Amino acid sequence: MKIIDARGLACPEPVLLTKKAIDAGEKEFEVLVDDEIPKENIRKFCDGYNYSVVDNPTAGGWKLAIRRKEDGAVCEMTQEPKIPELNTKITFMITCDKIGINDELGKILIEGFINTLPSATNKPRRVIFLNEGVHLTTEGSPVLQSLAKLVEMGVEVRSCGTCLDYYGLKDKLQVGTVTNMYDTVEALTSGDVIIKI
Repeated sequence: MKIIDARGLACPEPVLLTKKAIDAGEKEFEVLVDDEIPKENIRKFCDGYNYSVVDNPTAGGWKLAIRRKEDGAVCEMTQEPKIPELNTKITFMITCDKIGINDELGKILIEGFINTLPSATNKPRRVIFLNEGVHLTTEGSPVLQSLAKLVEMGVEVRSCGTCLDYYGLKDKLQVGTVTNMYDTVEALTSGDVIIKI
């Protein structure tokens, strides 16, 4: 059985190695990881490709047993649900916890922007938070309620796992899901209009 050692690799390498094995037609293989974020990233990725993941704890990490599900060949990546009230052509990429260079005004502006989004006539398809932007999706953020409303409306809210880890916020995510650079690149090259805040 093929064993992929992804321990110590930076995002998105563990997901890319998993994708390579699936693309090569591997029906069953194992991936070794040493952190919760790549473990969950791989699980999410495999769900979209009709593969199951069983994680077994090991010394310093996990061994992920990945197997093609019995109901047939590898399916194409699961399509996002089409929700009528969403503008499926817009993705917001938020890379800071403020808008502009003035800290005080910038924080007021970003709060106003996000708090207004649930009331917008056309909601975006997704909102991706990178770098300092992940502070907005974690404990203590003043916009958590608005982001939770967006999620209820079907908007994808994603926070960069590497960024959460860098700022020590990995366990403080309050809304949305953790994403990785592979998913982010896929989202940004999907044909959507990308608006950076």
